[in-house]
Amino acid sequence: MKFSTRRTVLAAALALALPFATLAADFPTKPVTLVVPQGTGSGSDVVARLLAVHMGEALGQSVVVENRAGGGGIIAHQMVARAPADGYTILLTSTAQLLVVPAMNASAKYSLGDFAPVAPVLRAPFAILVANTPTAPKTLKDLVDTLRTQPSAYASAGTGTMTHLGSEIFLSRAGLKATHIPYKGSGAALTDLMGGHVLFATDSLTAALTHVRSGKLRVLAVTGDQREASLPDVPTLAEAGLPGDPIAVIGGIFAPKGVPRDVTEKLEKAIDTAKSNPDVVQRFAAIETGILRASNDAFMAQLRKEAPAWLGLVKQLGIKAD
Repeated sequence: MKFSTRRTVLAAALALALPFATLAADFPTKPVTLVVPQGTGSGSDVVARLLAVHMGEALGQSVVVENRAGGGGIIAHQMVARAPADGYTILLTSTAQLLVVPAMNASAKYSLGDFAPVAPVLRAPFAILVANTPTAPKTLKDLVDTLRTQPSAYASAGTGTMTHLGSEIFLSRAGLKATHIPYKGSGAALTDLMGGHVLFATDSLTAALTHVRSGKLRVLAVTGDQREASLPDVPTLAEAGLPGDPIAVIGGIFAPKGVPRDVTEKLEKAIDTAKSNPDVVQRFAAIETGILRASNDAFMAQLRKEAPAWLGLVKQLGIKAD
């Protein structure tokens, strides 16, 4: 009787495990959906569509990009977190949507632990920017001196965005304060910066470089751990006298928690193949975005390290979603 019971239990366990083993061995047998938390034409959308082409070639199945904008990324993240853990629904996300949004919005109802890392994809530091005019600061020291001696304001792409938080980190390191003027997006913020309505802004090189090259904006420092290839003469914050952890967006592709390891390994291999494609390397460089090459363990360790810091900053600033 005991033997019969054990045999029944073992058979049931094997029956439950078999579909997952078959799934992993055959994956993928249908198109994979890559969800993006922003709309068509956004930086994330461009990256996703670029990767999707080459991932599909490596997987032997198409990778379809699905834009699920809304709620600062909440809609997309909740959708993927609740999707079947079979690898057919994956998410391209980064620091702001993955770590910052849940810190400032209780209705997000998702966290880093709800997702399984598939592969790191990108790293994008920021730039401290001023208008390129005769009266504007010429160096980061000039900017600090100006902020120390007169009331000033800075622009951001919106409250709680990385452009807002990046400026606050800079001000905190310098022991300074300035008035925050939030705009609806980087375009409007940088337009007012060029118009002299605010003193400075922190924004991505993707958004700013066109204006820098046209001579309308000047970059005083970059916030990564090394100088940018496109701006070799511009110092990092640390080189300019404000050391600390790099300020950058890091992003990657995630699946719902519980996806079989064999499935994530196949996806990771396809993403690594895509990241090594010369066209992808060239296109990433053109949009001033670095390709993040790290193990999944190192990637998750960095995110776990950063999460409490972003939460602390959000609480310190008293930022809450509208």
